[in-house]
Amino acid sequence: VSYNQACEGRLPVKLPCEVYCHTLTDDSILAPELREKGYHTMTLFGLDAPWNLFARDNHAMRKLAEKKFIEGINQWLEEPLENCLAVARDGSLCIESKSPVDIEDALGMYHGNIFQDAPTFPFAETKKQAGRWGVETEYENVFLCGSSALRGGAVSGIPGHNAAMKVLETIKKTPNPPSP
Repeated sequence: VSYNQACEGRLPVKLPCEVYCHTLTDDSILAPELREKGYHTMTLFGLDAPWNLFARDNHAMRKLAEKKFIEGINQWLEEPLENCLAVARDGSLCIESKSPVDIEDALGMYHGNIFQDAPTFPFAETKKQAGRWGVETEYENVFLCGSSALRGGAVSGIPGHNAAMKVLETIKKTPNPPSP
């Protein structure tokens, strides 16, 4: 439902997301005084919120998406998330939201897609893809090793493995490969 709503140019009524807390297992990203006080970070990775929804009025849409994500989380909690968040010196809640537009501006990732493209299944889908690593490009000896490679995506590590295998395969086929 959310995907279809996003395709229709609307911010989905219910926004799917993934939430994780890095500092539960590794608090090294926190300042020592925050660790001592028991602070943690929480990351919410929102889905079905494409760049074009934010392009016209990024600030307003980012705030609306933030509000909807918090509402979505709150439906599962005993007390509102806002009651559990740290408060900054100016009295605002310690929340940082980044839209696809913000990510594109800051990191240069096309349309703010941190995965560069939709993840794909880990098997060849066409006869042309069969027997290939899925990292090939139109340029000789240029291979994809990020999320936009076939048979992988997100943080699976599959594209990196497959790109390394393709490099090794290419070196073996080279008549006089350079020595490392």
